Amino acid sequence: MRQITIILAALALMGSQIACCAIPVRRVPDIELPDVDIEIPDIDIEVPTFEAGEMQDVSKEISLAGAELATIEVKFGAGKLSVETGAAGQRFSGRFRYNVERWEPEVTYEGDVLTIRQGGTEEDWGIPTGDVHNEWELAFPPDVPLEMDFKVGAGQGALDLTGLQLEGLDIDIGAGDFDVRFDEPNQARMSRLTLDTGASRLEMTGIGNAGPARMTVQGGVGDITLDFTGNWPTDWNNTHSAEVEITTGVGSVTLNLPDDVGVRVETKGGLTDVDVSGFRRTGDAYVNDAFGETETELHIQVTTGIGSLRLLEVSN
Repeated sequence: MRQITIILAALALMGSQIACCAIPVRRVPDIELPDVDIEIPDIDIEVPTFEAGEMQDVSKEISLAGAELATIEVKFGAGKLSVETGAAGQRFSGRFRYNVERWEPEVTYEGDVLTIRQGGTEEDWGIPTGDVHNEWELAFPPDVPLEMDFKVGAGQGALDLTGLQLEGLDIDIGAGDFDVRFDEPNQARMSRLTLDTGASRLEMTGIGNAGPARMTVQGGVGDITLDFTGNWPTDWNNTHSAEVEITTGVGSVTLNLPDDVGVRVETKGGLTDVDVSGFRRTGDAYVNDAFGETETELHIQVTTGIGSLRLLEVSN
């Protein structure tokens, strides 16, 4: 289903870009085709449905006390997802509001792994018979080191990860509109940050505060804005460089890059317009004035399909 959605969105975007171009057409001579009787069979397709019932409002809390490193796995099908930092006390808290019975969330904690999963399976999806509602509000403790893995089908999301001790972060989004932010420096050293989006609008702010040593972005169709400002750490295993690899299909990519960090951006790809502000071209890459002059550097490689790429130097 995710592949079909991405393909349809890609075709729509491609169509809108090439519709303005006049393409000469050569007339094809008429061809006589023999009369052939084609029998089209009747096809009976049953589309599954599901009912919206009474609104449920459920709260859950689980203690993460004693975990040296807790793994958080969030598996969210569709709806609205909110994530924030809770109060100190090594406890997870969640509020779940939904009106489809089979979507009742399952929350388990075993072996320092906290799993928060939307009930039901992919086979349960279909056409709703009424207005459906599914909203999660999740709060995680700031006093436990975390590795977080979000798998989201579709919907809207606001993930404010400010104040958490994040050692690793993986976000996989099928379709929707999502914002991720880090407004303060990470209290842990993040080894990796990975993003995988299908047909989405995604904006991530304050990546420098998260401080990943390595970042990988895989985008399908849509608009991605990545803001690399923040307080970049300078003690990644005695090196002072972060490696960033971005690969996108169809859409636009905007990179807001700090003026007080050395930045080198290498670009590859197809039919892409590159708009640059504050950078100069050097060989096969774009660099800012701080590159080669600062202790911290960002080495970024961008591979694009069809769309636009903007490199903007901003004040940090």
